[in-house]
Amino acid sequence: MKALKLMILVPFMAFFIQNAAANGQGAGLYLTLQDYMNHKLSYTTVGNDKLKVSSLFGSSTVVLTHDGKKQVFEKSEIFGYSKDGQDYRFFNNVEYRILSAKGLLIYSHSTLVQQGKGPKPTEQYYFSSGLSDPIQPLTIANIKDVYAKHPKFTYAVESLFKNDGDLAAYDSYNKQYKIAWLYSQNAK
Repeated sequence: MKALKLMILVPFMAFFIQNAAANGQGAGLYLTLQDYMNHKLSYTTVGNDKLKVSSLFGSSTVVLTHDGKKQVFEKSEIFGYSKDGQDYRFFNNVEYRILSAKGLLIYSHSTLVQQGKGPKPTEQYYFSSGLSDPIQPLTIANIKDVYAKHPKFTYAVESLFKNDGDLAAYDSYNKQYKIAWLYSQNAK
């Protein structure tokens, strides 16, 4: 009876350990835009490997420790990275978290904003019209400027969003940003 229980338990434990390792692994570099588009991570981390993205004091490096050896990459030389299931893109040596990667690309970046007695981290939202295009603040004026050739979309943005802060609204039921859905419906 113990042998039977052990035979049943071992495959479940192996499956659990494999999934736990896969979930903990999730870090690596996208060297090029093409790598990101193909979901091909270069230099993935395994086991004790580490991926460290330096953001303090304007640092422009990404350090990857792989097999005990450190490799240093300049942020300007690589597209971005993936960590814990979340993708990031570098633009002008700043890392932006990719929130929506279909149609209208939406990003976020945490910055310190003066509030009350001191600065507090605040999530700021950005966009780009393509993965190789510049990242800009997500504002109604910037949307109108970038998408001037799509008047149906820009008119819809003007009528549905009252201020810049509304542009980052997320529809949890449909699991997408409202402006990304609006773009998919009106920018053709």
